Amino acid sequence: MNHLSDLKTSITPFECAMKLLESEPLNTDKIYEEYHTPAEGIEFCVLVFERFYFRTGGRASLTVIMENVRGDNKVRCISAGSAESLISFDWGAGKSFVNKVKEILGPYTLGNNLK
Repeated sequence: MNHLSDLKTSITPFECAMKLLESEPLNTDKIYEEYHTPAEGIEFCVLVFERFYFRTGGRASLTVIMENVRGDNKVRCISAGSAESLISFDWGAGKSFVNKVKEILGPYTLGNNLK
């Protein structure tokens, strides 16, 4: 089951990425990272994490896209692959993965988040 969450933050995309990568639970799960500065003051980065969940007996992935292309610092979290069987029931694994990002970035999250 896929979970999607959008946040606005008070810190830049690269600062968000550093906070996530400094976090003990996530730093060992990272399988990919990419950073771009297409123009002065514009940052765009992608982190991909993968974790095995015993409750589902499989792996879940989390893609985190951080950008400020249109001015606001935005973070989008997308979990995937956490469901088991044909009924797509993930026992909360995908949501748990997304919530870890929300917890880490909580002190920097602005009100009126997107989702």
